[in-house]
Amino acid sequence: GNINPGKTEKNPVNRLLNDLLEARSRGVSVTMYLNTWFQDEEPFVESHYFKKLEDAGCIMHVVPKNQRLHDKLIIVDDRYVITGSANWSVSALRRNFESNTLIDSPEHAQEKLKRLENVLTYIQSNSDITNKPKYLIDLPEELSIPKKLLTNKKYFPSMVTKKDNRSFDLYLLLLAHSQSTGEEEFYINLEDMALSLGMSKKWKYTTRRRQLIKSLKKLQSRYKLIKVKFKHSKDPHISLNDLPGKSFKISSGDIVSQTNSLRLKFLLLIQEFLKEQGKDMKSITNTAIADQFNVHRTTIEDAFGDLKDDQ
Repeated sequence: GNINPGKTEKNPVNRLLNDLLEARSRGVSVTMYLNTWFQDEEPFVESHYFKKLEDAGCIMHVVPKNQRLHDKLIIVDDRYVITGSANWSVSALRRNFESNTLIDSPEHAQEKLKRLENVLTYIQSNSDITNKPKYLIDLPEELSIPKKLLTNKKYFPSMVTKKDNRSFDLYLLLLAHSQSTGEEEFYINLEDMALSLGMSKKWKYTTRRRQLIKSLKKLQSRYKLIKVKFKHSKDPHISLNDLPGKSFKISSGDIVSQTNSLRLKFLLLIQEFLKEQGKDMKSITNTAIADQFNVHRTTIEDAFGDLKDDQ
């Protein structure tokens, strides 16, 4: 699970890690399943303690961050199971009210070990999926897009005019998540959403969060498309505002792609909007399209240029 060794030799997590090192010195086999990153974005292998454990012969299986291995679990001698609420972190072990249970049951220990083996098998057989950012996994094949997003100039036309790529892409991912889960209200993980939007891992953790929070606030206050509630140290709660009226469908891959430009995505949306009405976009002048969808004619012209390059 989540292990944070802290910075001092005397904290309770480091005492646990020292016990593992001592066990290894007696020839005890130690296997760790880890889902651990630190806020400065240094992976666990850069930690002094984890390097010592690795050098001592501990077997370490790293679960990709977006898979959220949430067990807080220790299994000893295929018999004793320690499980409960506490992360193996300084704050949990020193300051939180936590509850762990020690279970003496070889049968239960085998059940837990088998589950961990299944987790590892799944990760190894789905490495192409688990390396993908969370909110780009299990997207619906088609997105249902309210027509007002295109016809009302305060929504997508405003984002395109302002070149507000991030708000545009963020709203589409929120819409996709809502439609894949069937929920209009949900929590999102800021880090996972930032990576799904293509924010660089080279950026500081706090920078990614700050940029995403800024875009969420824009979607709420400027574009009036969502309601968002921020709570200290918790994931933000999102409610999608209802946009009454008809919708049309478009392939999700076309408009969540990080390689397509904002104006090209907008043009692809227009193409499907018109197709649903039985119209061929290529038979309509750029000026007429721009007027109907509240953007400048050069935006449509440039989007057609992007479309040609993409084909």
